[in-house]
Amino acid sequence: MENREFEIFVQRTRGEMYRTACRYLSSSDEAEDVVQDALVKLYTIRHRLDEGRSVEALARVIVRNMAIDTLRQRARHPIIPMHPDLSDDGRIEVDERHAELLRVIETLPSKQQLILRMKHIDGMEVEEIAQTLQMNIDAVYQNLSRARRAVLNKFKKS
Repeated sequence: MENREFEIFVQRTRGEMYRTACRYLSSSDEAEDVVQDALVKLYTIRHRLDEGRSVEALARVIVRNMAIDTLRQRARHPIIPMHPDLSDDGRIEVDERHAELLRVIETLPSKQQLILRMKHIDGMEVEEIAQTLQMNIDAVYQNLSRARRAVLNKFKKS
């Protein structure tokens, strides 16, 4: 598929791709991002798109999979909104809970602290953590699980 053919394809199918993404995602901005990413992916393989497959069907599958990946990412790393309309008491309570969480994390063994911070504060993936710390991936998962369990148990007690 040449560049001009790809442009025509985009004009013809962009709306359908957006509607597909919207079926999965609640945010129109996220849906638009997914469509953009899918188009970039399709553009990179545009020279192989003439091999008899339905390009429209491939586009729908890519958009669907990317939307599902976005949902999974959102579930793994939920965004906690900091509402500016919180009262002073509400802000103080949030700050106190955050400080309490940091105190609990500081009571963990150093390796668990480090792995928990790398995963949840720095946003690193387990594979990156394992590579950085020169650890086995299973050991990272085990330390992460233990750290999370310890934090949860300490919060349940308080």
